[in-house]
Amino acid sequence: MNNAYSYIRFSTGKQQKGSSLERQQAMLDRWAEANPTFTLNRELSFKDLGISGRSGRHLKSGFGKLLEAIEQGAISAGDVVLVEAIDRAGRMEPGIMSGVLINILNAGVSLVTLDDNQVYTQESLRGGSFYILVGKVQAAFNYSETLSVRMKASYKSRNTLALAGVTPKRHTPVWLTSEGELIPEIAPLVKQAFEDYASGLGERRIFERIFEGNTNPLLARMAPSTVKRWMTNRTVLGEWQGIPDVYPVVVEPELFYRVQKRMEGKFSPRTAPIKHKYTGLVVCGECGKNFNTKSYRKRTKGAIPPPVMECSSRARRGSTACSNSKGIPESVIAYAFQLSCWKHIKHALEGQILTDSQKREVVIDGELKDLSVKITKVARAVAEVDDVEELIVSLNELKAQRRSLESEKKSLQHRSVTVKDQITNMTDIMLDPLKANALLQSVGYKIVCNVNKTIDTSAGTFIYEGWGRSEDVHKVVNPQGQMLKLPVVRQEPRKTAKKSEPIDVMSGLAGKLERVKLVNFKGVAPSS
Repeated sequence: MNNAYSYIRFSTGKQQKGSSLERQQAMLDRWAEANPTFTLNRELSFKDLGISGRSGRHLKSGFGKLLEAIEQGAISAGDVVLVEAIDRAGRMEPGIMSGVLINILNAGVSLVTLDDNQVYTQESLRGGSFYILVGKVQAAFNYSETLSVRMKASYKSRNTLALAGVTPKRHTPVWLTSEGELIPEIAPLVKQAFEDYASGLGERRIFERIFEGNTNPLLARMAPSTVKRWMTNRTVLGEWQGIPDVYPVVVEPELFYRVQKRMEGKFSPRTAPIKHKYTGLVVCGECGKNFNTKSYRKRTKGAIPPPVMECSSRARRGSTACSNSKGIPESVIAYAFQLSCWKHIKHALEGQILTDSQKREVVIDGELKDLSVKITKVARAVAEVDDVEELIVSLNELKAQRRSLESEKKSLQHRSVTVKDQITNMTDIMLDPLKANALLQSVGYKIVCNVNKTIDTSAGTFIYEGWGRSEDVHKVVNPQGQMLKLPVVRQEPRKTAKKSEPIDVMSGLAGKLERVKLVNFKGVAPSS
């Protein structure tokens, strides 16, 4: 029994997300079912996904491997190669493309086009099928040529209009109308997404924040991956094809390039919490896994116990995974957090709070990187073509721009960020738990909870002494040896069950500060 081998190709990455791949695979399955005398080899198949058949690049990729397999005998006489249509094999110059296909047939390997069930064999070269094959090769090339000419003409026309200040007609991103005007309900969400990403949040959390209370139908098809594409879309800068001021600016260059810098960095924040702001910051001293918040369910009678944090590994797999069975009330974690986080928040914000000159330096660094990419491309083109005069002029202009930016960067004079700005930004960040969490993770901030109920932080070690039943307080010894009695805050039961929400421990404590007593470790009030 002879074998059948498949070759699948399409030109763009977008087609991979569409139906092209699925359609071609379905056609292969139908052919295999209708031709039981052949065995469709599913282990040895050839693909060029997102590779043009016009340039000949596929001859060095999947299609080239198919030709090599025929030449080496892995695909032998009597076997068949299955393609959706002749143009899938390529759209190169007819003389070149015909020669490639004729070599396949001369090796005794048949070619089957699935769109019309046409079979081309070595015998076809002697009959009318040969002319049909050559005609299809010519048609594929003509289509590619016509499409290329039209696309180049369209691009040139739009480029000329853009340089003249006329907004080009094109498929615009979600924050712009088809006329290139800002959509006021969407543009602020895009800017906020950039700010959140620069602060350390990941695409999924940003996606969820965008949809909190937002039901705009324009965002209906949005996914977390959309956020990542926004981050590299220079249309937010008002650009089109490198031409500035074509569209309204949504994101300032400084913020855009800060995001690019973060995307290039190695830091990838762990999943930021949706509800519990300490998740990812508190870890187990025994196994190193995260401490997660355990919230108790609503009750119809009696107050609801406050949430505690416990080792996630122990909670999932028991004592075989971790020996740390000690849960720490979230209010105790909150107290240790408040006394130990500020230095780390300040450190994390050093890359966020910038003076005007520092912002300009971020932009210059980003533009220098862009220029380096352009210079490399033009220099490569100069080496590959004969008529290089225009390219050399372009190359010299780009190098001059680079020298100018490097000179400007050297002349920048940086001043320190004011204390007022630092305090303002630190306060703002703490009002946004998700951002604070991501920023603190980015600088390695940790609270470590040990099996002996000690809590290690950068501010020192806290000791959780347990619950004081008579006073209904949590007893905590701070690094200075003083005992703090934290009032236990409970939620009253609701008559109508609602979705469980985490308790804002710090807000609950604020109203009971008058009950807090500071005593030393021996329980004696400190002398004034």
